[in-house]
Amino acid sequence: MFQNPGQGVDFSRRGNFLALVFCTLVFFTGIMLSGAEIGSIKFEQTNQYKFPEQMLRFNVQEKVGDKFDKKVLNEDIKRLYSSGYFSDVVSETSTSPDGKINIVIKVSAKPRINKIILKGNKKFKDNELMKLITLVPDVPLSDKRLKDSATALRNFYAQKGYSEAKIYPKVVNVGKGDVNVVFTINEHLRLKINDVTFEGNTVFSNWDLRHSIANQHSYLSWLSVLDIGLLNKPELENDKLRLREMYWNKGYLDFKVEKVTITADKEDPEYVNINFKLFEGKPYTITKVFITGNKHFTEAQLLPLVEGLSGTVYSQTQVNMGRDELENMYHPLGYANVMCRVIRIPDYKTHTVEVEFRMFEGRIYHVRDIKITGNKVTKEYVIRRELVIQPDDPLDKNRIEASKARLMGMGYFDNVEAVSVNTGTTGEKDLNFRVKEKRTAYFKIGAGFSDTDSLVGMVELNQSNFDLFDPENYFQGGGQRLRLQGFFGLTRMDANIDFTEPWLFGMPLRLDVNGYINNVVYDDWSERRIGAHIGLSKQIFDDFTTIGAGYRFEQVRVHNVDDDDPYLQQYKGNEYVSKLSLSISRDTRNSLTNPTSGYHLMGTAEMSPKPLGSSHNFYRLELKASQYFSFWDDIFIGHVGAKWGAVCSFDRNEPVPLYERYFLGGGDSLRGFPYRGVSPVDNNKNNIGGGSMALATCEITHPIWEFIRGAVFVDAGMVEDLAYNFNLNDLCVGAGYGLRIKVPYLNAPIKVDLAYPIVNNQQHLRSKFRIHFNMGFVW
Repeated sequence: MFQNPGQGVDFSRRGNFLALVFCTLVFFTGIMLSGAEIGSIKFEQTNQYKFPEQMLRFNVQEKVGDKFDKKVLNEDIKRLYSSGYFSDVVSETSTSPDGKINIVIKVSAKPRINKIILKGNKKFKDNELMKLITLVPDVPLSDKRLKDSATALRNFYAQKGYSEAKIYPKVVNVGKGDVNVVFTINEHLRLKINDVTFEGNTVFSNWDLRHSIANQHSYLSWLSVLDIGLLNKPELENDKLRLREMYWNKGYLDFKVEKVTITADKEDPEYVNINFKLFEGKPYTITKVFITGNKHFTEAQLLPLVEGLSGTVYSQTQVNMGRDELENMYHPLGYANVMCRVIRIPDYKTHTVEVEFRMFEGRIYHVRDIKITGNKVTKEYVIRRELVIQPDDPLDKNRIEASKARLMGMGYFDNVEAVSVNTGTTGEKDLNFRVKEKRTAYFKIGAGFSDTDSLVGMVELNQSNFDLFDPENYFQGGGQRLRLQGFFGLTRMDANIDFTEPWLFGMPLRLDVNGYINNVVYDDWSERRIGAHIGLSKQIFDDFTTIGAGYRFEQVRVHNVDDDDPYLQQYKGNEYVSKLSLSISRDTRNSLTNPTSGYHLMGTAEMSPKPLGSSHNFYRLELKASQYFSFWDDIFIGHVGAKWGAVCSFDRNEPVPLYERYFLGGGDSLRGFPYRGVSPVDNNKNNIGGGSMALATCEITHPIWEFIRGAVFVDAGMVEDLAYNFNLNDLCVGAGYGLRIKVPYLNAPIKVDLAYPIVNNQQHLRSKFRIHFNMGFVW
């Protein structure tokens, strides 16, 4: 049909006009709807599986009574869809006569999982692999969980040495809206490392390079139960970085790993050989160091921190230390966002490099308020008193980190986070410490066996976050410590109650109160002690140095004395000890249970005079020192220690009480000699202890497998009859080798040492190999 051109033009203009009117109506309708109140929110689920409405509402921000916002509704739809459980999510809105907006959200769930099936796994059982799968039967399939589960399985096989393992997830329709999820596993061989070689290395030996990377050969890899010496392909990229770090610390900035070749061993297909082809280049020397971007500090103030680098061979470690030193200049002032970027400007012809430290200072911030969140049991004041940063202080990163460390050191939290939050006021931020509490009350039952105490059982009730004055909160949350403990064994019977208040009268003054009944059976007599101790201690100078004072009163009973020994018979009976003590210690160890660095120094003086109720006048002086260190990338851990002590009567002609004398020997002191077997003896060759003691030890531990370490050790010590009287002719030395075993998932440390007395000046003891053991299990 022929149409008039003019009429066609008029129609087009009319269409544009109608479209404009429609868009305008939609725009103004949206504005009107946005201001309307939400009257109802309903969910329609179209598939067979129905989610609890509470779960759906949890993912929706819109609430009945709120002002309707189309943008928020769209975000709710996206949030529901992104959960992965729905194949479709749509919404409809309608306006009720009262002007309120009614929302209907229609969701269509994905097919329900009927079964999860594993195929092809031979090395690992279904129940072990199922723990890695986050999919759950009888709920709709989630694409995200399907992907995460497959990834978890791949990572598991890679960590176990099956680097060639393939995981194929598949969804199989079984009808009625249900599916089976099938993971087909092709395990392939578990590849072990036969040898690691390097090509092109002249700076470092093959041995040094092999022991700097994660993919290493192990002589124990043939044991299938051990996951060591296995090929880990994903870790090869990190191995390249480890090698680069070694070379950069020697100035070889051109270093690179040109190629990594993995070849199967000709003799055994389960083993592979790894070859790293290296390009070393030549070392670079730093010719110039300069700082840019600094405004608060002048270059003359900052440059001394890093100018020592000039003229030295480039070292990445030293450069990073210089960067940290520069940043630390700013932190105490509140430059919370300060950053120092290291820029290297190399000259490839002369093999020299200029190092620029580019400062990005940012703004100075002060703390407006400190908030504590996450604590349900621990009272807020207990947390606040441990903080070393307070409101109005500069927002110092170092103080924040120190506060986090102190909170973690309390033992009440699994995790501590510190987040600074903008306040809207220039130069001020709020600081929020978020804590995640852990259980602090324990009831323990245990057993142990050692060459010192023989067989012993233990029961203990321990609350490390006790509150004596808050029964309504079940006596918890006040930061105090209470322990009730009992030991019952063949050679000892102990009952102890310990109470600690770390902040006495709201001051950082620690109060320790202890009551006890102890009975120990020795070879020739038994000792029973009933007493109490009270002590005060306070940190001085810093967090590592502590001074203390204490008082102890106890009744000591010597009984079950050897009837054939007249010397020991004279000490039979009950006596009293009333003792004052002073001590000072400094402890920088990085761990109290497994130290790898730091030292511990301690000096103690005790006095027990008759005017205070003691049966004898005597005093004691002791010095202790321990140093821990690690080397070769923390593979080996060393410990050297020494102890010296003297106990003496006010009148040196009077003997010291038998129960206060020194003895050495056994797994906890001088190995290679029997427990308490090193001391002066009487006419019956019974050990009677001495008035002075000296002990030194040196031990180096090394890894064997996961939770097993080996230890090489040498102990040397002596006990003399009189105080301050040492004779090297009485020195005894023991040496040997031992195992340190920590069974995972159980509080079960095991220590076994085989030692021999290489120098034996105890004439009544025969030199022979002795086994010292200490093992315990706690539930």
